[in-house]
Parts: sequence; structure tokens; C-alpha cells
Amino acid sequence: MSIAATTPRNAAQFLVERAERQSGSRMVAYEMVAQTVGTSADWLRKFVNGTGAKEPGWTVGWNLIEHCNRVLCTRVEREIDKERSKAATLKREIDAVNSPVGRVVASAQGAQASSTSAVAGPSLGKDP
Repeated sequence: MSIAATTPRNAAQFLVERAERQSGSRMVAYEMVAQTVGTSADWLRKFVNGTGAKEPGWTVGWNLIEHCNRVLCTRVEREIDKERSKAATLKREIDAVNSPVGRVVASAQGAQASSTSAVAGPSLGKDP
């Protein structure tokens, strides 16, 4: 689904970086992600850094990729909802302008403005 989740290591790096932005601490991020995927923070840190950690077992590897995909999907769905809301607002504004009532009001305002200028026009600086 996503480039970030193609391997357990990429997924782990993505999740740790995301958790670090949320918590403000890299070590807290390791704890948060490790707890979520069912491993220790020490193993996760070594795995992400590529220093001495074995490849994860099936369960931990699957949990890393699955959790990463859920996070990404949630973010994409949230963005889609925002865009749909913007589109609905624009559609309502366009519909309001293009509605028959809107056109009648606009033409009435335009007619009123032109009749006011026609009345004011001849009396400006001209003798009757």
C-alpha cells in the first residue's frame, strides 16, 4: 500500500519518527511503538538503527507493517474528509449564486443601482 510499509524496518522507522514528533522524545517514541507492536523498546531501537537486532518474528513484523498501514490510512482518510468538506462548501456557495432566488435578488440589486445612477445623472451639474 505504501512505500513506508514495504518492509518491517521501514515501517518501524516511520512509526518511531511519527511517535517522536508527537512525544518530543526519541526514547519515548521507541517505548510507544514497541508497546503497540508487542516487542521491547531496546530491540526496536537496535532494529531501527540496524545494530545487532535480529529480523523480527512473523508476529512483530506483521504488527509493524499493519500498524503503519493503519496510521497512513487514517491520515489519508482524514485528508479526504477535509477535501470533501471544502468541496461541499464551495458547491453550496456556487449553488447559492446560481439559484433562481439568487439571480432575482442580484438582478433587483443591479436594477436598483442603475435606476439610482440614472436619477442622479441628469441633476449633476446640468441646468433644467
